[in-house]
Amino acid sequence: MALFFTLLPLYLLGNIHCLGMCGPLVMMIGQHRFRYFYFLGRLISFGLAGFIAGEAGAVLHIFLKQYHIAEATSFIFGGIIFFIGLSLLCGWQIFSFKFLSGPLNNVNKTLSSLMLKDKGWSTFLFGFFTVFLPCGQTLVVFSACALSGDPYVGLLNGSALALLTSPSLFLAMHTHTLFKKFKKYYNTALGTCSIIIGLLAFARGFAELGLIPHLIINPEAPSYYHIVIY
Repeated sequence: MALFFTLLPLYLLGNIHCLGMCGPLVMMIGQHRFRYFYFLGRLISFGLAGFIAGEAGAVLHIFLKQYHIAEATSFIFGGIIFFIGLSLLCGWQIFSFKFLSGPLNNVNKTLSSLMLKDKGWSTFLFGFFTVFLPCGQTLVVFSACALSGDPYVGLLNGSALALLTSPSLFLAMHTHTLFKKFKKYYNTALGTCSIIIGLLAFARGFAELGLIPHLIINPEAPSYYHIVIY
């Protein structure tokens, strides 16, 4: 749950980003009879992606632990998250995702065709495949899931990202301009949250090295129930 509470501000503020990025797409299915199937597809795909990211992080952690350098995972993923946040705050174009534009063309064409079909399965698949859209927010969350090294923590946080950013998309089905004026604050909000998460990842690495103590919210509880911030 510690990762969930760490990422919670990002999930909530992420509604601003989702409204701007996916809001226009969701508006296209606003009149579909099966429009709410979109949210089911999105929830399943985000949860699955978080699970896979956590499992990949677990495998990487086990591999690195054999060489006594498991702490490297904290610095690797922490560095990625930190620099994403810094680039957002500073307006750098480091993570522009332009290199993905070619490979994702087919995904975009598929999403476009699914949007036009007022059918349950097509609307579900439209929601499912949105996880493949290039997005700094999902990169931060799934990197953090990998950092956790726990597929079930990844499943929880991937699902939480989908659920807690759904309100803006639900509203986008009815109006796209409701939160439009807040869109300009998204980079600042996401950048700040990402830097905090990246710093916590670095702190975890230093704690694993024994240079600083772990920060535990409930140290009096049995170790199995500890909520470890880093």
